[in-house]
Order: sequence, then structure tokens, then C-alpha cells
Amino acid sequence: MRNPHRFLILLIADLSFLRVVSLCTIYDPQFDLSIKNRTSITNSDFTDSSVLTVNLSHNLISNLSSGIFSNVIRVQTLDLSHNWITELSGDLLSLFIRLVCLKISNNRLEKLPETFLENKVSLEQLDLSHNNLGSIPDKFFHSNLWNLRVVDLSWNNLVTYQPWPLLLRRSVDFDLSYNKISTTANNLGQTEFTNFYGSEITVNLQFNNFTQWNDSFYENLFGVDENVAEKLIYLIPDLRNNNWTCDCNLYNRASAMHNSFYLYAKTDNLKFKCYNPPHLRDKRVFYDVALNEFVCNLTSDQNCLIQDNPYMHLVYVDCRSRGLTTMPKSLPLPDGRKLSLNFYGNSIRSLDNVEYADKIDSLNLSNNALQFIDGNALRKMNNIIKELDLRKNSLKYLPKEINVLPFEKTHVEDNPLSCDCNMTWMADWVNLAPGYRDKSVQCTEVNGDRHLIKELTERLLNCTNDILIAVSVSLGVLLVIIIIVVITAKRCPYESKVILFKIFRIHPRDKYVVDNIYHDMDNDAYISYDASDIHVQQWTREVLVRKLEGKKPSFKLFVPERNKGVGSEADLRAEAMEKSKRIIILLSAHYPKQEWCQFECNVAESMSENQGRVLYILYDSKAVRLSKQEPWQSRMNDRRVLSPDDKLFWSKLRYELPLKSKVQFQNV
Repeated sequence: MRNPHRFLILLIADLSFLRVVSLCTIYDPQFDLSIKNRTSITNSDFTDSSVLTVNLSHNLISNLSSGIFSNVIRVQTLDLSHNWITELSGDLLSLFIRLVCLKISNNRLEKLPETFLENKVSLEQLDLSHNNLGSIPDKFFHSNLWNLRVVDLSWNNLVTYQPWPLLLRRSVDFDLSYNKISTTANNLGQTEFTNFYGSEITVNLQFNNFTQWNDSFYENLFGVDENVAEKLIYLIPDLRNNNWTCDCNLYNRASAMHNSFYLYAKTDNLKFKCYNPPHLRDKRVFYDVALNEFVCNLTSDQNCLIQDNPYMHLVYVDCRSRGLTTMPKSLPLPDGRKLSLNFYGNSIRSLDNVEYADKIDSLNLSNNALQFIDGNALRKMNNIIKELDLRKNSLKYLPKEINVLPFEKTHVEDNPLSCDCNMTWMADWVNLAPGYRDKSVQCTEVNGDRHLIKELTERLLNCTNDILIAVSVSLGVLLVIIIIVVITAKRCPYESKVILFKIFRIHPRDKYVVDNIYHDMDNDAYISYDASDIHVQQWTREVLVRKLEGKKPSFKLFVPERNKGVGSEADLRAEAMEKSKRIIILLSAHYPKQEWCQFECNVAESMSENQGRVLYILYDSKAVRLSKQEPWQSRMNDRRVLSPDDKLFWSKLRYELPLKSKVQFQNV
């Protein structure tokens, strides 16, 4: 276990209801003026400077001037409760450095001085309940309140909760019940709080105005990567008896708790309940509500029901029977979500290429007035959509782009599809679907004859004339292409040879000498590259080698770092180069600085039958600049030099490699 003290936190949370907030201790000697109906107190009232307890409760005091307690600076318990006090001066208690307990409950306080507790290092109990406090100064609770154990701020008008208990970093009871708190914030000037395991921190936030959860409070305190479930135990433990809305804002916290062992502690503090929505009312947030029930209703101009479900990573859009004539141009879509759209029973005439097309998980457009489908929209849907329902519309033709979606994901039944020569492609689309898919979709000819689309053929639809026209057009286009090819061949003879080789496997050049003499060489090509450069290494292995070895006609390559052997490294590399019909030098920025690269380049330049045997690939722009400098410029003279940026790069490279046998080509 990462930290055994976590169990102590759980034990504390389970037993927190047994803790009793003690009343202030009465120290002797006492000064008691309680229940005297006094409206004011003066300095002269205190004749005994040794008193330790001053009780002024249950009077009519509305104001206490500075210096009034200058004769009794040893006081440890001060009770000012049940008076009419509306304001306190910052230095009223400045001399009470031994003060242990302070009660100012049941007064009319609306604000507090920021420095009121400035030097109260001995203070253990503070009661400010039953006042009219709307806020607490940011620096009212400071970290030097070493001994503060009980704070009662219940029955006030506080609207925001700040992490005061964590600022104190001690075992403390904080009672904030019966306020008007609806949100959290952190204005304390500190953004990192650390829990001291073994400390008892309980915070009572019952009977407040909490309704919506806000994750940002935790992120401000601990960052997004911390264990928020753990912080929930001791930072805001008691949130019961608030009107919580169990929606998508609570999903992250509920999900974190479901994946945490804290969920099994089942402390009372974790059993706060939902108030909204009505169907979840009185259900416990962490125990009774399934994660897929934490949803939010979003807004829409079309008055549709739009619901965000973070558990499913989906936004559900229900626009059934809303009188729509077009698909909405935009929809609210939180990051990482897909769309499940239901436009059943509207009057939508076209499936448009809307901005959210590539986010659609499912789309129901059945029972509309569809007559047109934008092929670009279908292309965008291809990689994500799971179901497209186009049933009961007015579609006569389907764009060929629809075949990017499998037929089993697409429903086109009950449309007046026309049996047209341009629709014969649909037969393959339907027939390729799995056997479980209903393939009875039909189309109708002009004469009224109906056919199963899976049985359509050009002969069945008498498309011969169309074929002749298509052949004539094709021949005309072919003639134009031939003219263009001839002109191009004169201007770019090398590229023309490469294209002929790529298309027709015609190799219009003589073999290099090395191909005519050495028929028993082991390797088609030896790859010389800078293996110390991770980018060059990855490109060589994952791109260059994969394409040449994995695609027919495949070539046998020798890669030094892959094809290891026994013996001297230099001998192994030199021997492998001698047994290779081609030497490919992949020139990159640091190639000249690598010893093995220098060795391989020198061996390549000194080999016999060198013409056509050595070719260069310029890896990037740095290699291009290097090729224009010596000695590389001289080395590359009369050599074939290729670049991956060239559109015909792979065709040129295969053109320069040893010609494979005709048997191999027939298997391509």
C-alpha cells in the first residue's frame, strides 16, 4: 500500500460522529456580569486584574470600545454571547495572548476584522454562530493558530466556503452548517495544501445551498493528477442535507469514488443524497446512482433535448418530430464526446456536410423527406459512425460515397430507389454484408419492374448502350493520356521510365553490370544510416525497411543493427556490402560524424562494379544542404540521388533496385 496512514483517515471519518465539541472551561477567578441587562461596559467595571474568566453574555451590549479589557489581560475564557454586538474592532482582544475560549455567538455581527485573531496562539475554541456574517476575511484564520480545535460558524449568512481547515493544518472541528454556502473558492493565498495523516479534520457543511458540483475547487488546491477521492474524505466530508443536482458535473467525483477503496468505508459523511433530478431524489450519490445516470441537459436553438453523458462519452440529441426542415448547423459538444442524433419524424430534405459530421456516433434520419445526401458528409462519418438510419424517406439515388460505410451499419429500406445503371455498384455493397443482415432492399425500374438490389447487373438493366458510350469516352481519354505521356517522356525521360515501370512493370534500361555478373549475391541492398539518430533509425526501420520488405515485389535487405553475425564488426559489414547488389546511403545531418557511417561510405566507393550500385537518399533539408558541400558533392556526381519528399520517391527507389523475376511480378 502506498501509505498505511490512509486507514487512519477512514477510521477518523467513521468515528467523527462520536466527537463532542466541549463547552468553554470556566476558570477561577471569574468576572460574571451575565443576565444584567447591561447596554455597555467600561474599563472601570473590571476591578480584579487577576480574573481568568469574563462572562458578559445575555446582556444588551451593542458596542465594545478598544482598550476596554486592558485591566484583565490574563483572561482565558471570554463569553460575549447573546448580546446586540454589530461590530468588533481589530485590536479589541490584542492584549489577550492567553485566550483559550472565545464565544461571540447570538449577536448581530455582519463582518469581522481581518486582524482580530492575530496573536491568539493559545486559542482553542471559537464560537461565532448565530450572527449575520456574510463572509470571512481572507487572513482571519492564519496558520499560527496552533491550538485551535473548535470553530463554530453555523447559522450565519456565509455564501462561499474557503479551505480554512487545511490552512490550520491541525485536528479541528469546523461547523458551517445552516449557512447559505453554494460554492467553493480559494482566496487564501495558498495553492498547495498537504494533509497531515493522523490529524482529525471534520467540516460540517450540512443545511447549506449547495446544488451544483464544481471540480475546479479541487484542481486549484491539489492539481488534476492528485487523488481527489482521498481529499474528499477530509476536505469537505459532510455534505449531507443539501439540494444536490446529480448531473454530469458530479460524474468525475462519483467515478473517482467508484474506483477508490474509500467507497467501501461507507461513512455517513459519504452518504449525501441527490435532490435533483426528481427521479434520483433521495438516492445516495456514491452508492445508489449508476455512473451513466450523471447526465446534463444542454441547450439548443431547435428546442431539442440535448443530453451530455460523460460515462458513455456521448451527447444524445433528441429532435424527434420537431418540424425541422434542415439539420442543425451546430450543436453543443464538450471535448472528447461523440454525438448520437435522433431526427426521426421531421421534414429534413438533405443530409448535409455539417461541421459535426466527423463526431457522429449514430444518426437516425428515418421518416423524413430526404432527397439528397452529401457524399463529403459520408466520408467524414466513415471512421466513427456505428449506425445510419435512412429508412422511410424519398431517396431515389444513393451517392457512391455511401459505400465507405458498411451496409450492415446503414438502413436504406422503404425508399423509392430507382433501378438505374449508375446504381449497379450497390449489388457488391449489399452482398459483402454479413449473412445476418437483411438484404431484401429493392429498387424500381421506369417500367415498374422491381428488383432486389443485390441482384442488379448491367445486363439485367440493359446498360449496353451506356457501356458503349463509356468505352468511347474511355478511348478518347486514353488517347489524350497517350499524347500527354509522349510529351512528358521527351521532357522528363527518367520520370517517364519510372512511371512505365510502376504501371506496366516495364524496365526500359539495361541492368547494371553488378546485376549481370553476380547472380549469387545474398542481399538486394545494404542500408547504411546513422543509427544514433532516433528519428533516422525509426524512419529506416518502420518506413524504408517495411515498405521494401513487406510489399511485393519484396527485397532482401541487410540492416547492420538488425542482421548481426559472429566475428569482427568491420569484417561483417564489409562482407555484407560485397554480397549486396545495391548500397543505399541514407544521408542525414550527423551521418558524416559517425565512424561506422564513414567506414561504410568508404567501402561503398571502393567496390568493384560500382556504376549504379551505390545510390543516395537525402533524409531531410539538412542532408540536402550537406549534399552541396564537399566531399559529398563529388561523391554524388553521377550517382542516383533520391529524396523522400519526391512524389515518385518509392517508384524511383524500386526502379533503381535489382530487377525481380517475372514470376514474382505475376504474384503482385
